[in-house]
Amino acid sequence: MKAVHFGAGNIGRGFIGALLYESNYETVFLDVNGTVVDALNERNSYDVTLMGSEQQTIHVEKVHGINTLSHPAEGADAIVQSDLVTAAVGPKVLPMISSLIAEGLRVRFEKNPQPLNIIACENMINASSLLKEHVYTHLTEQEKETADRLIGFPNAAVDRIVPDQTSDDVLAVAVEPYYEWVVEKPVLKGEVPAVEGITYVDDLSPFIERKLFTVNTGHTVPRILAVIKGSRRFSMRCRTKRLKSFLKEL
Repeated sequence: MKAVHFGAGNIGRGFIGALLYESNYETVFLDVNGTVVDALNERNSYDVTLMGSEQQTIHVEKVHGINTLSHPAEGADAIVQSDLVTAAVGPKVLPMISSLIAEGLRVRFEKNPQPLNIIACENMINASSLLKEHVYTHLTEQEKETADRLIGFPNAAVDRIVPDQTSDDVLAVAVEPYYEWVVEKPVLKGEVPAVEGITYVDDLSPFIERKLFTVNTGHTVPRILAVIKGSRRFSMRCRTKRLKSFLKEL
């Protein structure tokens, strides 16, 4: 099976890419970072370190990259041949990848008119729906009708902490062991993508609300306390140890 993933950053490699590899996908990363893309093509692998009480390393293979800045046609062709498309580029970048997705779908409708699901794995609500809106601005009315039949844009709720980190290895990434990837099932087209780690649900709302009241609120409350205290050294993406240490000082 083949997957296309937009965004070869830490989340893309350490979260989505790792799960795709464990699900036996061959993954092509589409990105504009030439250094990362070149490293992917040179090595076709990278390491993901799980930062738990006992560190564990996952060696991810069967990967390569395409620089969509210099080779957009290759990126579109990858979409034509793919069994699944995912993205973790940040909400503001979704409009920027929409034209390439539209071009890939346009060719796919002619050469490989099979169902395809495109999942935006972003830290926002209804990211896939938003991506669909942007993609549709590049399609004709007839192409939109074909997309309505063949292309699914299921929304997702994702959660995996990637701590601040530095490494001499441009591809190595460290992540916390816990993760969650929940995808709405009713919007899927064709067969349900066989990805280890995805939980398919009929209603995504409870999972989004749970995340807002646990993960996001857990980050926001200490931040508010930090502002009250006048601290400038508290990060919204703090690690658990830093959070405990900070709260002791309040």
